[in-house]
Amino acid sequence: VDDEQDIIETLHWVLEKEGFEIHTAKNGLEALGAVRLYRPHLVLLDVMLPVENGYRISRIIKQDVAAGVYDRPIHVVLVTARDLSLDPNRERMFMEFCQADEVVYKPFDLDQLLNLVDRYTADAQP
Repeated sequence: VDDEQDIIETLHWVLEKEGFEIHTAKNGLEALGAVRLYRPHLVLLDVMLPVENGYRISRIIKQDVAAGVYDRPIHVVLVTARDLSLDPNRERMFMEFCQADEVVYKPFDLDQLLNLVDRYTADAQP
């Protein structure tokens, strides 16, 4: 989920090439609709999105998981240019609020991102 078409296209191409089924969205509400429709194992979620930000969408997804809306866990990895790692207390506060599994900072290394995707989807592989 990203509002930047270049990032969507790049990640779609790379992840599809690795054999993953990909669904994309350009804003928070589209993302929530796609999660409810497709029930993915992993959501790569930009923070700064139009309509609804990634922090709130992550929180809603995780609350739905906890409430049993989905039949399995859905992992959420925030992908953001807002480097909160420089302020650990603020990062911890945001992560507790949104309940995301992890955060990746832009610009990111594609190989590291692929390793992260593999880790969170290992239980989903046939």
